[in-house]
Amino acid sequence: MVTSVDNSDGITLDTLVIGAGPVGLAAALFLADRGRTVRIIDKRLEPSPHSKAFGVNARTLELLAASGVTDAFLQNGRRLERISLHRHDEILATLNLSEVEHAFPFLCVQGQAHSERLLTDALRARSIAIERGLELTSLVNESEGVTATVSTGAVDTTIRARTVFAADGASSTARDLLGIDFTGISYPEKWRLYDVELAGPLDADDAHIMLLDDGGMFVVRHEDTMWRVLGSGRDLLGSLPAGTTVGSIHWESEFEIANRVATRFSDGEIYLGGDAAHVHAGIGARGMNLGIEDAFVFARMLDEGRLHEYDATRSAVVKKVVAQITHMMMVPRSTTIPGRLARTFPGIIRTMVPRLRHRVQPWLLGLDHSIDE
Repeated sequence: MVTSVDNSDGITLDTLVIGAGPVGLAAALFLADRGRTVRIIDKRLEPSPHSKAFGVNARTLELLAASGVTDAFLQNGRRLERISLHRHDEILATLNLSEVEHAFPFLCVQGQAHSERLLTDALRARSIAIERGLELTSLVNESEGVTATVSTGAVDTTIRARTVFAADGASSTARDLLGIDFTGISYPEKWRLYDVELAGPLDADDAHIMLLDDGGMFVVRHEDTMWRVLGSGRDLLGSLPAGTTVGSIHWESEFEIANRVATRFSDGEIYLGGDAAHVHAGIGARGMNLGIEDAFVFARMLDEGRLHEYDATRSAVVKKVVAQITHMMMVPRSTTIPGRLARTFPGIIRTMVPRLRHRVQPWLLGLDHSIDE
């Protein structure tokens, strides 16, 4: 095994970003635009072609606007303003996001792969390249910063940086190396995801939440005739409205869902963001967006000399959001009391949603709290 040491003459790197998903890419971008020196590494040799996240919310568009990436997102994606709730063949209620007073009162729908590509393009324009095939093996806080060891399998390299921002996913190596617990709950149901060609009666401009007898289903068009179908029912594609034609399946996956939050978001000068710090059910499309907010707050606090506030600040925001998601998940799950009531008495949805829309719509856009909280 060959060992080398980068920047062996002293620490000159402001931040080493671990993980080149959307959160890590955004962190590198925010740091670069604040004049910080940054490197970004990822153990994957290539980015994933599949897209877990698909909705970019108003808060993220707001945070990325100054970088020019928001314009690129809007040119690439499509605007989603309405979300309809269905029971059998009836639309019980519709949430209209355009009612929210904001510069971006909609979700920008585009696959995560597109978001990563456009963020990568923005970094390339700033002469920052993703260093791939580097797997983190060690993280040590020292008196003048952090020493990270990364491996290609044949060569171990030591990198020194003043800070580390770890956005290396739900199975975070950084979090494990630091011994930080990842606590929360898991849902027993199996969830399924399809990216599939569809044609039929569903409004192609809206997103659709369907209360099935045995679970919940979310359906939204990605682009052209490609739709994302996601849910916990036994036969999701067979539960689509009558008259729907199911075409080619481009990707399918089965997985479990958990709501988990790291017990702390920092250790010395090492900071966690995105899925490394929190995971949760996809209701509200908050996962990637909440992580990009982590990245923005980290970059700003580094610039302002306030990183000692990062843990408490982000932990409070994230725990509140995850608690809300845990509560909201009781409706799409058919085994809970609220879930059974909503299916048996759908008039509850017809009555409650219009009354709650002024709270729910900003929440769906990520505008439920100030970025300064």
